Amino acid sequence: METIIQGVFNGALMGCTYALIALGLSLIFGVMNVVNFAHGDFVMLSMYFTFWAGSIWGVDAALTPLITFPLLFSFGIIVYYGLINRTLREHYTIQIAVTVGLMTFLRAITQLVWHAQPRALPYSFIQGNIHLGGYVIALSRLTSATISLIIIAGISFFLSKTWPGRTIRATSDDLDAASLMGVDFQKTYALAFGLGSSLTAIAGSLLMTFQQVDPTMGLRFGLLSWCILALAGLGSIPGLLISGLIVGVGESLAMTFWDPRARSLVIYLIFILVLWLRPRGIFGRK
Repeated sequence: METIIQGVFNGALMGCTYALIALGLSLIFGVMNVVNFAHGDFVMLSMYFTFWAGSIWGVDAALTPLITFPLLFSFGIIVYYGLINRTLREHYTIQIAVTVGLMTFLRAITQLVWHAQPRALPYSFIQGNIHLGGYVIALSRLTSATISLIIIAGISFFLSKTWPGRTIRATSDDLDAASLMGVDFQKTYALAFGLGSSLTAIAGSLLMTFQQVDPTMGLRFGLLSWCILALAGLGSIPGLLISGLIVGVGESLAMTFWDPRARSLVIYLIFILVLWLRPRGIFGRK
């Protein structure tokens, strides 16, 4: 029982970070209906930027979002106006081809710049363990989960209480009606894509406090974020969080009681089961 509780707690902490990654994808897909297969590689790229800032300038990984957040936001705006905007009125297969091409390009660039070997930062001030009874809590994962929850709550407040956030929601619900009310959908799309991309900067920085990065990690985070988004359904931020917890706990228990190599198998078995019972996702509103 102690092993199960430890595994559930570790998985729940990781699931909060997964939910933060999926939230960025939800903003992009929910507002623009664009299938961005490069989203996971944005996480990978932000992790490399974190490594760069830590190894060259000595910035702690937990503080690098001060640099990487505006950097990824700007990169998202450039990608939107340079690539995505040109495919909005095209068939969805064109969007898939463009984002898959972007994914391949980012992976090739990271291999060229940082080579294929894994990279990690030797130290972060949030490393260490907390002993609570008979359980061990990694301080880096606890801090990452806490920050992820704060950011998710902040995005929820932004979408519901601010004018730019309301324009994003209105555009997501009905583009034509929002345009008639004076909403500039081009700027709204750019904001949504930039914000969705910049959230990966926070997630990538937090991940680098307790794990390494390599050029192939983008595929894993991309599939995980799509899995969480499909489980939650569109339009529910609490649903994303709960789905992230389900994925994180399932992954952790598979690694603890079965085989670390089977963690992806368990995640996708849960994914298939939930969508078989509820095709719109657990909390999806459309």
